[in-house]
Amino acid sequence: MDNFKSILLVFCIHVILFPRIGVAQSQNVVDSLMKVVNGSNEDTIKIEALLDLGNLYIYNLPDTALFYYEKALEISEQIESFRLQANSRRNIGMVREKQGMYDQALEEYFAALAYYEKTGNKQGIASCYNDIAIIHYFQGSCELSMDYLTRSFEIKKELGDTLGMANYYTNMSSLNDVLGNYQEALNFSQKAIDLFKELDDKEGIAVGYGNIGTIHYNLGNYRISLDNHLKSVEMHQEIGNNDGMAHSLSNVAGVYLIMADSVARTESQRREYLDQAISYGHQSLNLTEELDALYVKNYVASTLMNAYRALGNHEEALIYADIFISTRDSLFNEEKARAIEEMDTKYETEKKQQQIELQESQILARDATIKQQKTLRNSLLGGLVAIAIIVFLISYAYVQKRRDNQRIREQNNQISEANEELKQLNEEIHAQKEEIEAQRDHLFTQNEAITDSINYAQRIQAAMLPPESYILELLNEVFILYKPKDIVSGDFYWFKHVNQYIIIAAADCTGHGVPGAFMSILGMSFLNEIVQRREITCANQVLGELRDQIKHSLRQHGHPDDPKDGIDMALCVIDEKTRVMQYAGANNPLYMIRENNGKPALIEIKADRMPLGYYLGKDQPFTNHEIKLEIGDAFYLFSDGFVDQKGGRENRKFLSKNFKELLLGIYENSMYDQKEALDKKLMNWMGTNSQIDDILVVGVRV
Repeated sequence: MDNFKSILLVFCIHVILFPRIGVAQSQNVVDSLMKVVNGSNEDTIKIEALLDLGNLYIYNLPDTALFYYEKALEISEQIESFRLQANSRRNIGMVREKQGMYDQALEEYFAALAYYEKTGNKQGIASCYNDIAIIHYFQGSCELSMDYLTRSFEIKKELGDTLGMANYYTNMSSLNDVLGNYQEALNFSQKAIDLFKELDDKEGIAVGYGNIGTIHYNLGNYRISLDNHLKSVEMHQEIGNNDGMAHSLSNVAGVYLIMADSVARTESQRREYLDQAISYGHQSLNLTEELDALYVKNYVASTLMNAYRALGNHEEALIYADIFISTRDSLFNEEKARAIEEMDTKYETEKKQQQIELQESQILARDATIKQQKTLRNSLLGGLVAIAIIVFLISYAYVQKRRDNQRIREQNNQISEANEELKQLNEEIHAQKEEIEAQRDHLFTQNEAITDSINYAQRIQAAMLPPESYILELLNEVFILYKPKDIVSGDFYWFKHVNQYIIIAAADCTGHGVPGAFMSILGMSFLNEIVQRREITCANQVLGELRDQIKHSLRQHGHPDDPKDGIDMALCVIDEKTRVMQYAGANNPLYMIRENNGKPALIEIKADRMPLGYYLGKDQPFTNHEIKLEIGDAFYLFSDGFVDQKGGRENRKFLSKNFKELLLGIYENSMYDQKEALDKKLMNWMGTNSQIDDILVVGVRV
């Protein structure tokens, strides 16, 4: 279907934005440099040798490189060399950047930039601008990244720095790729490769092939993408750059994974592509363990998780889901982002402050003569007045001191009596405090153990939910508003692509928190069995099979004392070839909005009033509704959490009527803006009220 095209994640990794070339590790070179470090009496020569030693190891043994760079910084600070302190700081920033410690890397880059500005080193300033642009890129701040890249390019162009200009073209290619300007991205990559070929810079050429591979990946040209990434692997292997090879291998694994879903024509070919994704993924992962490259490790773990899941090996998939979540948390957290923003603001503020101080010093110098004349004129008069005041104050202070001493003696007696009473009261309070703290510590330990267990359960539940990358491969415009009431949730969403069908489900399990989470995991597992393995793609049949599985698992036989647990669900099946959508619902309806005479109209397709699970009435087949989709249609699946949320002036439920009006009001917006509007409306409605249930809304535009 033209309207359900794939939107893939762009994985512009460290090498693409960071084309620095290491020195080939030769034992003879290492021995020579160590002799200089140990034997030279000249500190400057010793520092240069330490920096060269760090450069030998930066791509393959970053911790060793960091040791030599920090030693160089220590000596350069002792001799107060701004130039060598700047070089050492920048190299330390490179290592921290490769390790994913972006806040520390940015701190080092800004420190180096300050030293380069003091010495007027334009080449160093341009390089630091480029480094800072890379960090902002990794943190998703494309606008800031573009600003610093432009500053860097202007200086490099002025200096006639061909290598620096080639690196600029490489970085601009990556930024335009992320922004979706694919043709501009390809043009920048080709410009970069042409300059790197003139310089015989194999590392730069390898990076260029990798960039072209990533751009064609986003364009859906997977075989062209694979050819370019394999060229990048081969060139990085030829020059011995393990860091670049790890990045390129991870890209190859990612291409094979998407080819298994999009290119493979037979099951055997699909399995072959998945095996290749796993093979290249493990090669990359082994290198990242040696290099401590968190960014690549995070991407490779995601690839391996999805590949094993596609093969049905859920045990292995969970292992790599855990690695993916832990590395993602290390790379992207609010504390790092806030630290980076504060450092960038601090740099700009300090720079403006220096300009202000310079202007103020000029004004002060101009006024100095006038002030000096006034001072001389007034000094004699001021001195006489000051002497008179001092004599008066001494006399007054002597009399006042005698009175104060008497008053202080009387107050001290009163204070001594009060202190004795306070001492006894403090002893009683201290004893009570110790007892309360002991009880608090016991409760804290118990609560911490319970919270840790629930947090781990949440990570497992998050790993089982379909990843954003998979959903964006299936649907062009989609949003998911997912707000669990507690750490884990009883609501869940589920997407699957089987043959020519895209299956979407939004479910609300009995309860929330831990009980609801157990039911959600049970529901997702049964859906995978019914749809993926048994390939049942008729909407009402899927619900019927799911109801049978749940009742059998929970031993629900229609007796009054049976477990009352169950699931409410709305499920849609989209035929990509015919554009016909099936819908079946267990208590949860479907809302569709379609243009009617130029105005949007909301159509509600009601659900069967039966749950998936315990039901006092007689089980009936679920109704299968068929809808012919039209361009511009939007449909919504949801749980009852949004409409049941209390708030507003009268502290009442939001209600379905207001929910429908809200959807009609935001229908023409993009799906991303619709999600933001729903979330904002919900927050305003709740006010100071707490959330009473899990909330889930899934929206799709055709």
